[in-house]
Amino acid sequence: MYLPTSTHILPLVNIRCERLLPHAGYVITHEGARVDADDVVAKTEAGGRHYIFDLARRLQVSPAQADKYVRAKPGMALEQGDTLAVRRTLLGLSRLSVRSPAKGTVIEVGNGRLLYEAAGSVFELRAGLSGVVVDVIPEHGVTIEATGAVVQGVWGSGRQDFGLIKVVETDARAPIPAEALDSSARGAIVVGHQADVALLRKAELNKVRGLILGSMPAALLSMMRMLSFPVLITEGFGRRPMSELAWGLLAGNNGREAFVDARPTDRWNGRRPEVIIPLPSASSAMPVPASGQPLKNGQRVRVLRAPFLGAVGKVKYMPPRAQYLPSGVLALVAQVEQGDHTTITAPLANLEILD
Repeated sequence: MYLPTSTHILPLVNIRCERLLPHAGYVITHEGARVDADDVVAKTEAGGRHYIFDLARRLQVSPAQADKYVRAKPGMALEQGDTLAVRRTLLGLSRLSVRSPAKGTVIEVGNGRLLYEAAGSVFELRAGLSGVVVDVIPEHGVTIEATGAVVQGVWGSGRQDFGLIKVVETDARAPIPAEALDSSARGAIVVGHQADVALLRKAELNKVRGLILGSMPAALLSMMRMLSFPVLITEGFGRRPMSELAWGLLAGNNGREAFVDARPTDRWNGRRPEVIIPLPSASSAMPVPASGQPLKNGQRVRVLRAPFLGAVGKVKYMPPRAQYLPSGVLALVAQVEQGDHTTITAPLANLEILD
């Protein structure tokens, strides 16, 4: 019995999504509450930046002398631009001064230096998707339950956001042209097959809320991580179109609200980068995505490595004994029938369940 990894591409299932603060704060909703994507469910105080000013150098005096020119004492709350220290020069006709860079508080003064803490900001955690709060995690966040579609990816840039899906229909073998992103893409989750540098720059300029792609050149990895919106890749790096299954599901929900969770894969808790599309359901007893299933005949699978990288089909037969591959490797294999009814043979280790 072989237990491959699974990638979920499901049109309607029961979903549970944890929404957590970056650090401890307070939850402002309750169990059983119905929330929309834009609702704030928890808050926390984001720590302010710290500044160390070398007063002796800035005022051109010795450290022992610098302290007597300080105007702001420890514990004082100041606004941006307020004077921290000042020294008059040239018979009082000019002066050297140090001013606060932002609203904040003086922490400590001594030895010719001043420690200043800028005021922190309040971070608001939004639900991200419409659903019902089924669990409250004290000081950290909530678990939201909803019904909807799920499309899991293989890589995510590390961010999360929500918006309306905007499918860009272009040649699946080429990057989305930058001119295809107009003002209507502002605030949208853009879906396409491939992208290049020009497209990423245009997406940042147009302030999109997310980008879902089939593939992307690995050379753009660092650039994708610096973008202000999440990027999710469904197939892998290189030049590959999105699978028909994922494309059909996303295109079929064009214009609907979606939540993009592009946090990287976490094998400890089974988390994968994914897109969640909340949808209404007439039944409350919806199936839950299952993982860790044994590979069986008739299951849809995707090949993860060359020479059939990205091929999708159904398991036709699994020989009970190991077979020799063209490379000379002896391995357990499966015969996979593709959509055009051609059959390929791939090692079990190169397959994942696609459900």
